[in-house]
Amino acid sequence: MTFKKIGIILFLIFSLFPINKILAQNSNTGFVSGNIWYSKDPFEEGDKIKIYTFVFNPDTKELSGTVIFFDKTIMLGKKDFVIPAKGADDVSIDWTVTAGDHTIFGKIENSKFLVSKGKYEDVYLPDNETEKSSHTVSKKVAAVSADKTIDSAVSSVSNIGKTIEEATPDFIAKPLTSTTNVLENFRQDTNISSENKKIEVQKDIDSLNNVKNPSTNSNNILKPFKYVELFFLTIFNFILGNKIVFYVILVLILFFILRFVWKKIF
Repeated sequence: MTFKKIGIILFLIFSLFPINKILAQNSNTGFVSGNIWYSKDPFEEGDKIKIYTFVFNPDTKELSGTVIFFDKTIMLGKKDFVIPAKGADDVSIDWTVTAGDHTIFGKIENSKFLVSKGKYEDVYLPDNETEKSSHTVSKKVAAVSADKTIDSAVSSVSNIGKTIEEATPDFIAKPLTSTTNVLENFRQDTNISSENKKIEVQKDIDSLNNVKNPSTNSNNILKPFKYVELFFLTIFNFILGNKIVFYVILVLILFFILRFVWKKIF
């Protein structure tokens, strides 16, 4: 339960208990101050959530009306309500989150008290509007597109590999498969080793940074070299950890070696 909901409950307890009867009768009917909350918070673009507010009625007559929810000047939806005497209830609408800056609030309209059966009187509610709830929602279309692009690239590479494997004769395919397995095992094992080495270097740097008197510590001369080592290990670890990058670089290296040998022979 959020602090906002706890505050609403405490407010209602003190408003509706008999000991506060005079205060309750004279208090303003309508919204509890600042009472906008969500079924999910924080939320992202595309989320389907509920926007809630809370209406209370400490009067001796039944209160009815309509809560209209706005995002700045745009109406998000509305909901009719009926609150019995000395009662309270939450009111909500469904909302699909969009990207951008949002300023959400609720407003009570057409408020009226039930005077007798079938007879109503209009009532002015000073607290007929909630405080504004501001949120900024970032677009996630670009991130999704990037993920789809990467998945598509990996899938394409995989499909090309299967096609080549099916079209290649066994006496060529088997040595190639064996070589590929050896390279893949090398890549994975070396990646694990470099990751462990990277962790060790980071610990060394942390140890050097935690020395109380760095100006008098002779080991400080190692710090720049450790940072350089960490930099190259990070790049090396990235290449080994990314299968596509690893094999692209490997193919480029083989290409330049073969071109160099070709030029030397011919």
